[in-house]
Amino acid sequence: MTNSREIAAHILTDIYLNFQFLENLISKNRDFNRLDYRDKAFVRLIILNTLRRNGQIQVIIDEFIRKPLKKKDAFILNLIRISICQILFLNVKEYSVVNTAVQISKNHNRDKFVNGVLRNICRNKTAILNKTTVESNIPDWIKKNILKSFGHKQFIKIAKNISKEPLVDIKIKKNHCVTKNWEKILNGKFISSEIIRLKNDGPIDKKPFFDKGFWWVQSLSATLPVNIISSIFKKSQNSGISVLDIGAAPGGKTCQLLEEGFDVTSLEISQRRTKRLKENLKRLNYKTKILNKDLLHFKTNKLFDCILIDAPCTASGLIQKKPEILIMNKSVNLDKLALKQKSILEKSMSLVKKGGYILYCVCSIHSREGIDLIQNFLKNNSNFEINFIDDQISKLGRVIKGTLFVMPDNEKFENGMDGFFIALLKKK
Repeated sequence: MTNSREIAAHILTDIYLNFQFLENLISKNRDFNRLDYRDKAFVRLIILNTLRRNGQIQVIIDEFIRKPLKKKDAFILNLIRISICQILFLNVKEYSVVNTAVQISKNHNRDKFVNGVLRNICRNKTAILNKTTVESNIPDWIKKNILKSFGHKQFIKIAKNISKEPLVDIKIKKNHCVTKNWEKILNGKFISSEIIRLKNDGPIDKKPFFDKGFWWVQSLSATLPVNIISSIFKKSQNSGISVLDIGAAPGGKTCQLLEEGFDVTSLEISQRRTKRLKENLKRLNYKTKILNKDLLHFKTNKLFDCILIDAPCTASGLIQKKPEILIMNKSVNLDKLALKQKSILEKSMSLVKKGGYILYCVCSIHSREGIDLIQNFLKNNSNFEINFIDDQISKLGRVIKGTLFVMPDNEKFENGMDGFFIALLKKK
């Protein structure tokens, strides 16, 4: 069988060459899928941490490999990347890492080269660690925007947070929260009344009561939009409040809305993601109207009391969980995404009642996808205004011009929170 480190190097090569996400690649990788759970977890661990430390590792490669490797040596380069990550950042035994990398590279006639580079790095381990900084892992298109929006001190905190292993947030159904000792059952800790945080230490679908539909995976940050909607309609009978959930898959916010008793219509453009949405709702025993449609071509005579927009974005707030973003030059997509977000907002205007609300959110901390977009929208649409966000919810982030930024380095919680931007708009 192919060695797990060799599989990891091949997958990382695909990520670098084709800019695909890890989960998409491993679902199609036969060698990976033949591994047992422990080896699969190890492959994920070294790939994701290599990506989180990509900038630091590149600085080291530039120092110890003076002559850049050619494109045909991409696999060898990524074998060296994962080896550096294991030696410096994962504290794997040096002899194990070096010997395995040398054995793998023999098939490419680069064993002497790989051995020389890695042994040189092992000899200089302490000096290297003292010289490299986590700031180098953040690409310029994110770094410049964070520095401009939040300053250098915040940037350093975010960079440090991104280099950590992420934890998993689980949303327990309200009617099951007090019926069981969830902290003991799931080996986690409550960080809010319904959210329990735990280590990513096994397959999610194998954890207790998953198949019973008592809970679903949803980050604390991602629960805030629905919490805000619940706070603005708290004096109403929710079953009479219509909410259009745009970009509904995988279904966390739809499930929250249904749990709160709202009249929900879920809209999702992707056929694949719509299928996943239906599967999740079925497991959780929730039912609602699901439309597999593009909002921009969506026609209806119905007006909604509230529209929840989870817009497509660069996901710059989720880098800790999706570190592939660090090596993808998303700046080339920013213009396209900002235009898409603007179109979604403008289309939503015609679907909301007078006195109704649009709640816009993105899992991004880039100003172009958040506050800049909202400020321009308000400038061009005087019939909308920023609405007040509940004080308790606002404490979880930073309020800027009436909008809420949830920062990844939030010190109230171990490992912080997913980066999120939220704006609540009211139609006058």
